[in-house]
Amino acid sequence: MKFSQAFGVVAALLGLANAQNIPSKVAILTPKPGSEVGVNGLGWMIDVVAEFSAPLVTSSAAHASSSAAPTPSASSSPNTGGGGYRRSIANLDDGFIPFLNSPNLTTFAAGPDPGAPGFVCLFSGSTQNLAGFFELTSITNSDAKGNILEAYFTWYIPVAAFGANVNITASVFFLNSTAGATYTNNPATDPAVISNVATVSFFIFGNDASNVTAPATTATPVTIDVFTPRSGEVVGVNGAGWLVDLLFINTDLSANVFAPINGYKPLYHDNFTDPKFGPGVSKAVPGLVVLSNTSTLAGGASTNLANLFQINAVTGVVNGVINEYWCTWLVGAAFAGKGQPTSLTIFLVNGTAPATINGTLPTNIISNVIIQNFTLSGGAVTPATTGSGAAASPTSGAVALSVGAGSILLGAFALLL
Repeated sequence: MKFSQAFGVVAALLGLANAQNIPSKVAILTPKPGSEVGVNGLGWMIDVVAEFSAPLVTSSAAHASSSAAPTPSASSSPNTGGGGYRRSIANLDDGFIPFLNSPNLTTFAAGPDPGAPGFVCLFSGSTQNLAGFFELTSITNSDAKGNILEAYFTWYIPVAAFGANVNITASVFFLNSTAGATYTNNPATDPAVISNVATVSFFIFGNDASNVTAPATTATPVTIDVFTPRSGEVVGVNGAGWLVDLLFINTDLSANVFAPINGYKPLYHDNFTDPKFGPGVSKAVPGLVVLSNTSTLAGGASTNLANLFQINAVTGVVNGVINEYWCTWLVGAAFAGKGQPTSLTIFLVNGTAPATINGTLPTNIISNVIIQNFTLSGGAVTPATTGSGAAASPTSGAVALSVGAGSILLGAFALLL
């Protein structure tokens, strides 16, 4: 059975606090400086993490009178914080929210990120703001009041739009108000910039990936790093809007674990348009196993969730051999509960992973086994409304909702149950 979970823009639906923290520190996780990414010029990604400072105003009453676009405080200066991302009761859409920006939405375009209006991404001296092409915007850590402490932004590049076998530079930062389709100022001196400016230079690999393989020299030639969720943190809003962000490193290049001949391929797995989006064996990373101990999906804790990762990208190539894969999943429904502890078990097997695992782990594991314990955010959920104010109900397909406050299209998540 298939259902759609509306998710994304409405703060009322997600129960966000009226005061939100300010993005003051930003870093680019991938591409790494000097790395080679993608194959044939495509299939790579940009992964950005932002840390948020304390909000300037914390009371609901104060925010009720500040629905206009925020401006810097008198004491703010470039790259040291200031105003921005303050949410008001009058306009619930004026700040940061988790969002799935599917390529089939009108919001997927050059300009501001629908989930973070002040986010700016520039490439190699161009003035075009590419933030609107980031598909996944998530909340990866928050405090007890619902204030955001950390957020991730991820963009998968499916075509060779930036060339092949070329060097390129990306820069990201935040403004104190909604960014435009272009940015022509100098971010180092622009008083509207409220974060540092993160920059990375890298190489886009333009050839096919190598299919030459040899037996692995170690029992576990793959190392898995989990960037989020991290142990002990509170993620998402009401059990949704959080991210699973995984890096796989092939430590034995001769084994060539991620060779295309083994079934590995870069892929953007779209909730809206891909009928194969749902739990089970990954269509891009066939050896991946991800289990949730509190999953309410069919099969519960035994169901492999690997096929729910929207982004599966090549983030490292050495001498034509893929040595890094990156997988990212924006969780759009509270499938594992909310307001409670939960855990993910993650590993990679040789060959194709099983769709379900009951009790005993497989004997063909070729990576470290990660067990990540964290907390899903909680709180009451207010039903979303349509533009006319009527309660919205789920349908059997992708759900597109608009709200009276801002009339912004919602991202909709289709999950197989």
